Amino acid sequence: MSERYIEKSFLYLLVLSILLHVGVGALLYYLPRETPPPKEPIFVDLQQVPDLKVPEQPRQQETQRKSERRVRVPRETAPRGRETTDNSAPPKVRPPPAPQQARQREASQALPRATPVIPGSSASALLKPKAPANPQTQMSQLFPSANRMAALEESYRRKFEEDIAEGDTRFLNSDDILFGSFLRRFETAVYGVWRYPQEAAMKGIEGITPVRITFNRRGEITGVHLLESSGSKVLDDEVFRTLKLIGPVGGFPKGFSKDEFHLIAFFQYGGSRRALR
Repeated sequence: MSERYIEKSFLYLLVLSILLHVGVGALLYYLPRETPPPKEPIFVDLQQVPDLKVPEQPRQQETQRKSERRVRVPRETAPRGRETTDNSAPPKVRPPPAPQQARQREASQALPRATPVIPGSSASALLKPKAPANPQTQMSQLFPSANRMAALEESYRRKFEEDIAEGDTRFLNSDDILFGSFLRRFETAVYGVWRYPQEAAMKGIEGITPVRITFNRRGEITGVHLLESSGSKVLDDEVFRTLKLIGPVGGFPKGFSKDEFHLIAFFQYGGSRRALR
């Protein structure tokens, strides 16, 4: 037999096997399945259920009387107790004073009473406390109230209004029509590196540091001038450190033709927070 004949026989057998498998599968799929017969219902006659027996509670046995006649017995009384005692807490006894306290008390009693000072005399002038000058003013600058800081900022603005009138100097106002975008870029750059000094925050030192900042046309800071001190060198040094770290913030607006631009900004420290105005 040739190889071609063997191949044809193999293919015929393969096709026949596939047809047989398909036919058996279709036969099994389409044959009706046997369903189990339904179960018949079971009826229960409730009349045949026995009654539940409730256990009877044991009855209390009746005590038998020893006598049919009623006899009055004497009334029982409790024995008389002891005398009433006070159960309240005993009074606290103060310890005797220490020898040192006793000596101090004796010394204070031995001292003569101070004679009253006549007003207008030389003694009253010597005993009159002097009002501190510099320390109190310095403390008020280091710890100003919120109202005082607002009034201080307003006084600075009125003081430097003449510089604004020249045209090349402005306050930090991001709503400015011409320099709004430039000032917003500068404000974002400041808040990226500006910190409240830890030493000042721990001591509660607050204040406002007004500075005059000069920019060139590339937006680089070319000069910083301290207009007023906040009263704390730590706060002022932090402002200069921040402005040194700021890079170029972008060029001037097209409508501004001058080579330099001056900005007056108020670095405000208060309540462990900082605000640039």
